[in-house]
Amino acid sequence: MENMKSIIIMVFMSECIASCYSPRYVYSPSTQNIPSLHRKNDLEFSGFYSGSINAFKEKGNNVSGFDLHAAWAFSDHLGAMLNESFRWEKNGGNDSFFPADSSLLSYKRNFTELGVGYFTNARYNEKMQFQLFGGVAFGTSNINDDYISNSVPMSKYHNSNITKIFIQPAIIYSPVKNFSGALVSRLTEIVFTHIHTNYTPIELDNYILDSLTVSPVFFWEPAVSYTFDFKKFPVKLRIQGSISILLNHRFVEHRTGNLGLGIVADISKKRIKITSSKS
Repeated sequence: MENMKSIIIMVFMSECIASCYSPRYVYSPSTQNIPSLHRKNDLEFSGFYSGSINAFKEKGNNVSGFDLHAAWAFSDHLGAMLNESFRWEKNGGNDSFFPADSSLLSYKRNFTELGVGYFTNARYNEKMQFQLFGGVAFGTSNINDDYISNSVPMSKYHNSNITKIFIQPAIIYSPVKNFSGALVSRLTEIVFTHIHTNYTPIELDNYILDSLTVSPVFFWEPAVSYTFDFKKFPVKLRIQGSISILLNHRFVEHRTGNLGLGIVADISKKRIKITSSKS
C-alpha cells in the first residue's frame, strides 16, 4: 500500500513538472473610452498610462502601456469615438506553481478601436447620463519566448491578428460640478486570425494556444471611472479600473484587469468659453 502511494505521488509530480509553463497571455484589456458628451460638437481627448492587474505573482512580471482616446458628438445624442491602445508586457514562470520553467516572455500589442453610440440625460435626474457605444477594433498581438534548453539559449514566437467587437453600456453620474463617476458593463468578442508561430503542436497544446482559431473568445469587462475637474488646471484627471471575466467554457490565458490614470481635455467647452468672453 505504501509503495502504491509512493508511485501515485511520483506520477503526479512528474506530470506537474512536465506540464509546467509560464502563462502565455493572449489578451490584455485596454482602458475604456467613457466620454462625457452633452451636446452637438462636444469634443473630448484623453490619454492614459495603463497597466494590467494579474491574479498571480510571476518572475519579471511587468505590464505598461498607453491608451489614447478621442470622442465627438455629431448630434445632440449621437457620438463617435476613436481609440488607440499600446501594451508592452513581460512575465516568467509562477514562482509558486511552476519553479522548473525557464521561459521569459515579452509581448507587444496594439489596437485601433472605432465606435459609435447614443447618449442622453435621464429624464428624472439631469445629473445622470445613459450612454451606449459599440464598435470594432483591429490590432496585433506578438509573443516572444526566450528560454534555456540544455544550457542553450532558445527563442520562439506566437504572432496573431486580433479583431475585437464590443458593446459598452454606461451610466455617468455627476453629483457636483467638479466630479463625476461612471459605471460600465462592456461585453467583448475577440477573434484570432493569421497566426504565425514556431511552437510545436505539443507546445501549443501545453500552452493553451492551439484552440484560439476554433471559436471567438468572450469577456465581460465591468469598469468604474472617476473624473476630477480642477478649476485652476486646463485638464481633468480621470482614474479607471476594470476587470476581465472570461465567459467561455474553454480557458485561455489572459490578464485579469486594467488600471488607467490619465488626463482629459474638453476642447469644445474651452472654445465656447473663449467665444463667449470675446463677445
